[in-house]
Amino acid sequence: MVFGDPFTAQLLALASRVARTEVTVLIGGPSGTGKEVLARVIHQHSLRQQGPFVAFNCACLPESMVEDLLFGHEKGAFTGAVQRFEGYFAQADGGTLFLDEVGELPMSVQAKLLRVLQEREFTPLGSTQPQKTKFRLLAATNRNLKADVQAGRFREDLYYRLNIFPLQMRPLKQRPGDILPLARALIERHRYISGDLQLDTSAIAALHAYDWPGNVRELENVIQRAMVVADGPMLTAIHLGLDASLPQEFRAPSMGLSVSDFMQGYRSSAMAFDIKNDAPLATDDTSRTEPSLADRRVMQEAELILATLKAVPTKTLAAARLGISERTLRYKLARLREHGLMAAGL
Repeated sequence: MVFGDPFTAQLLALASRVARTEVTVLIGGPSGTGKEVLARVIHQHSLRQQGPFVAFNCACLPESMVEDLLFGHEKGAFTGAVQRFEGYFAQADGGTLFLDEVGELPMSVQAKLLRVLQEREFTPLGSTQPQKTKFRLLAATNRNLKADVQAGRFREDLYYRLNIFPLQMRPLKQRPGDILPLARALIERHRYISGDLQLDTSAIAALHAYDWPGNVRELENVIQRAMVVADGPMLTAIHLGLDASLPQEFRAPSMGLSVSDFMQGYRSSAMAFDIKNDAPLATDDTSRTEPSLADRRVMQEAELILATLKAVPTKTLAAARLGISERTLRYKLARLREHGLMAAGL
C-alpha cells in the first residue's frame, strides 16, 4: 500500500495489529479511497495469508444472484443450473472473504449472512446438507451503517457482528501526503503507456491543489490520461488537465503580482530563465504578442512557486510541497529576483 501521509501510516499500524487476529474488520470510507487495498493488506499480514482472498461486491446485483454467488448451488437447483457451483463462502474456506459495499445487501440476505457468521456453516441452494466453512470476514462500506440501522435499512444484530474493529479511510484530499507517492506509483504501474515519466513542479502543485472528489480512483484516471497526451519525459499541469483547480491569480506576499503582471514582466525581461532546467531561454523575437509553449511553461512554473510561497508559512514547507530541495528553491527565487519577477525581500 503506497502512502506518505501520517494518517495513513497510523491506519496501517492499526491494520497490521488487527491482521494478526481473527477479528472481523469493518472498513469505512468514500468510494475510491482504497478500502479493498487495505483489506488485501490485512489479509497479506494475517495468519491466513496462504489461503485465498475472495472479494465480492454486494452492490448492483439482484437478491437471487447475490444469494447464489455467496451460497453456491447444486446442479439442477433452478432453471439454468447445469452444473454445481461453489459459492464464495466455500471458496473462502481457510482464507479471507471480503464483502465490499456490505451495506447494499438485501435484508433477507443479511439475515442469512448473520447465521453463517454465527454457526460457521451454510447450505447451498438446492441442497439439504449444510457445509462447514472457516473464513475470516472483512467488510467495507461507503454508507453510514449506524444511520441505516436507525432507518431500518440494515440489521442491527449484523451491524454489531461486523463492527467489531472499525477502520475509517479518509478522502484523498484529507491525506495530502499520500497524493505524490500515489501519483508516482501509478506512473510506474502504467509505464507501458509512455515509458518513464517524471512530474514537474507545476504538476505537483496541481495535484495538491485539486480536491479529488473521486479519490484514488480519479487520480489513477488522471495519471493515465496525462501519460497518453504527454509529449516528453515530463508530466506538467497542462497534461494533467487540472488547471481549473488552480487559483486564477497568484499573488506574492509582499507584492500584488498577478498573472497578467507576471506575463508582462516576463515578456519585457532582457533574458528569461527556465526555472525548471536552470537554462536561459531564447528570446530573439521579443516583439511577438503571444508567448510560445516553452514561455507558457516557464511562466506557469514561476506562478506556482509564487502561489506556494503564499500558501505556506516557510520556504522549507514550500520546497516540500513543490517536490524540490530547499536549496533548489532558493536558487530559483534568486533567478526570479534577478529578472525583476519577484520582490527583493522574498
